[in-house]
Amino acid sequence: MKKIDIHIHLQKDDPTLESYLAHMDAHEVEAALVHATSREEVGNEAVRKAVSAHPDRLYGSVYVDLRRPVYACIDLIKEYRAHGFKSIKLFPNLGYDPNDEQFEPFWQAVEDLGLMCLSHCGWLAPAPDKRERRSSLTATPFHFEIPARRHPGINFIFAHFGGGATYLETVTLLSRLKNCYADTCRGWGVWVWEQRMPGLKGLDFHHVLFGTDSIGAQYGEHEKWWTQTLLDMGRSEDDLKLYFYENNARLLGLGA
Repeated sequence: MKKIDIHIHLQKDDPTLESYLAHMDAHEVEAALVHATSREEVGNEAVRKAVSAHPDRLYGSVYVDLRRPVYACIDLIKEYRAHGFKSIKLFPNLGYDPNDEQFEPFWQAVEDLGLMCLSHCGWLAPAPDKRERRSSLTATPFHFEIPARRHPGINFIFAHFGGGATYLETVTLLSRLKNCYADTCRGWGVWVWEQRMPGLKGLDFHHVLFGTDSIGAQYGEHEKWWTQTLLDMGRSEDDLKLYFYENNARLLGLGA
């Protein structure tokens, strides 16, 4: 089945994703959204170079650290939107609250620029440097509720299905707000479906997205597992097409 992956990252040993594209080609993955991180070797400029080398296959997502001054963040997303980037990538585990009123000009800029927002959500292993604060407290879907209500032009994607402990926040927002989505990346994004957690059966599958967090060579077995799991849960072939391809094509503006 043809697929689009809404959540991959650069690999340090594969800076332009040449090797990764071979895995995509082998498993009918037509395109992917590449999210930058805070590390320079896989950061915004590295992503820009990779996606510019593979137009129509790879699309860029600019990493933004909202601990920086708000207008510096706005300048950053304007710069990368001019390079054709489709999304922003947030990591609120670092301690900022995306719901804070100080970020309202930022969210207005995201909407005005026509960008999506994918945020890491949920539990994260402690930082190697114990002096660095990392927490799940502000990295949950409900911290995006007010921005999502105020800015219906922004499509919000909760990575890893919004986390294990807070997956019901994901279910609630996906059920109530048209501009909220979640991917099913490995970790909690797989666990909630593996455990058949309450609330999943009734979800509108227009809001559930195929994303892998760079599964690479495991695309084939990943597709088999998700296909069997979703069919076992009563999902239709049309739901599978939405999940694997059509939803992501629509969000990326690829004409499906």
